Parts: sequence; C-alpha cells; structure tokens
Amino acid sequence: MKLTPSSIVQGAIALAFISFVPVSQAQDFSKVAVVDYNTILKDYYKAKDSQKQMEELAAGYQKERNEREAGLKSLVESINALQKDMQDPAISDAKKKEKENQLKSKGEEGQVKQREMMAFGQTASKILEDKRQRLTTELTEEVNKALSQIAKNKYNMVFVKPQVPSPGALIFSEGMDDITAQVLGLLNKDAPAAKKNDKKDDKK
Repeated sequence: MKLTPSSIVQGAIALAFISFVPVSQAQDFSKVAVVDYNTILKDYYKAKDSQKQMEELAAGYQKERNEREAGLKSLVESINALQKDMQDPAISDAKKKEKENQLKSKGEEGQVKQREMMAFGQTASKILEDKRQRLTTELTEEVNKALSQIAKNKYNMVFVKPQVPSPGALIFSEGMDDITAQVLGLLNKDAPAAKKNDKKDDKK
C-alpha cells in the first residue's frame, strides 16, 4: 500500500488563492505571491513524519493480512486433503465418517476466517482513512498558519502553484514573489536536529 506525500493532503488544500487583507485594500494587485504546496509537503519535516506514520501503519496491516491469508490458505489445503482421502475406495466407513466430521469442522472454520478477513479489511481501511484525514487537517492548519504569517501585511493574495494545471488555475507566475522557501523556513525552524541534517543530506 504505497502512499505519497501529496496523497496525505489531497483535496484538503486545493485552494485557488488565499486573501489576507481587507476588501478595501484588495484592489492593489501588485502585492501578489505564489507558493508551491507540493514542495512544502515534500520538505516539511512534519509532512515527512506523517508520511512515515501512514506507511508504517499500512505495512503493519498488510503484514497481518498476509498472515491471515496464509492461515486461510493452509486451511483450504487441509480441506482439499480431506476430500481426497474420502475418495479413496479402500477407506473404511468409520474412517470416512471421521473425515466427514473433520471436513465439516474445517469448512465452518474457513467460513469464520473469511468473515474475519472481510471485517479486518474494512476496519483497517477505515482506520487508515481516519488517520489520513486527521494528519491532513493538522498539516493544512500548520502550513496555512505559516503562510499567513509570511504574507500578512505584505501580500494581498497568495496563489497556489497547481501540481496539474486545470481550468482557472494559475499556470504563469513570472514577476510574482515565490514565498515557498520562506514558508518552509518558518515551518522547519523547530525541526529536531536529526530532521535538519536529513534535509541537508537531501540537498546534496
């Protein structure tokens, strides 16, 4: 189950632009900047932590699913072996009856395991989605707070550089200030030393 940094905040920050000043001042369009959310989500240490949390949680669920599938596969193999034994012409009636009882028991066990696997899959998906949404909300609030601090009293508008251009989206920003680095600097100023070193290594 592969998750990308952009998937953590997908849809939550699809903003066309953000306004930070009263309407009376909004006519001065010379104070316009742009920000690259994708770069922020790639280099913000908390976004990386969120990505890691999601990947570890997904990997844990995948491991348990694999173990459940292996158990069910083993049970199916046992059922097939019992059915084959029962087809032996030399099998006694008593032995055949014993095999029938075993087959019935294992068939019921298999049905239970299948229901448990379905329930497990649904529960795991819900937990993953709930966590993704919570992390998305937290990251969005933090990024927008930093963005507001950088833009306050300096820019009328801040446009978001879209990952994929769409109708009405910003596709040309020459001459506009790009405040991505400033926002990242504010977001990462309290990053643990290890995280800051990782960021330096990424630039090499």
